[in-house]
Amino acid sequence: MLKAKLSSERFAHSLAVMETALSLAENYAVDQKKVWLAALLHDYAKDLSDSVLLKLARENNLLSCQVEKYQPNLLHGPVGAFLCKRDLQIKDQEILQAIYYHTTGHQDMTLLDKIVFLADLLEPERSYPWVDELRQICAANLDKGLFFVFEQILQYLLHTKTLIHPLTIKARNQLIYQRLDMK
Repeated sequence: MLKAKLSSERFAHSLAVMETALSLAENYAVDQKKVWLAALLHDYAKDLSDSVLLKLARENNLLSCQVEKYQPNLLHGPVGAFLCKRDLQIKDQEILQAIYYHTTGHQDMTLLDKIVFLADLLEPERSYPWVDELRQICAANLDKGLFFVFEQILQYLLHTKTLIHPLTIKARNQLIYQRLDMK
């Protein structure tokens, strides 16, 4: 069913994210079945057009801020979670949450959220300039990898003068709060 819904490239990416997520999850006490399903379905709505993403988001109260109105591609997470619940009858909130937030992160990310978010960026076909450094960091510590990603994303968005989703800022700040609380 997923293979029929996605382009062949997107389906291959989804399989690679699933394998990467399962690899990341090996060292953590997290439900492997949830990792498998959330990672496999994370881009369920990715091949929808911006207009369809916006329409579904508006009809189902999924818009959380103005940024999503101007960058509808960010909605493929929330819309994907909505469609997985509606069309695939997935009711597990942890799985739906990991799909929902895999584009932005959020301030209370669970281990499953972190694994899916990072696996999307780490899968073997990714080739951006800092991916090897990210792979090394994530092999040792997921939170450090997550912080590194947020720093890279924010620097890129500032450099390109692109809108920044408030959830990404909150997610980054939460990691700093956790560090400060440890001192």
